[in-house]
Amino acid sequence: MKQLSAMRAYDATPELGRLAGLPTVVAVAGHDRIARPEIGRAMAAGIPGARLVEFPDAAHGVCIQRAEEINAQLDGHFSSVEKARGMV
Repeated sequence: MKQLSAMRAYDATPELGRLAGLPTVVAVAGHDRIARPEIGRAMAAGIPGARLVEFPDAAHGVCIQRAEEINAQLDGHFSSVEKARGMV
């Protein structure tokens, strides 16, 4: 309960712009009642250049429920960052 209370009390929105230039992917789950999708959408919107990936039929356990898709998204994200930086 303390963690949920802290999440409700803290607003990092004003700081998100500082992440400009940092390759970012934000994943949201449509049925997540803890990390609500509208908060993830706002986070992605506040980070310049961030990419939003939505899993409308998943919940807070999206990393387990949709492991293959999450892993594919992460692999694609890391590969694109490496390619953009000439690491591949």
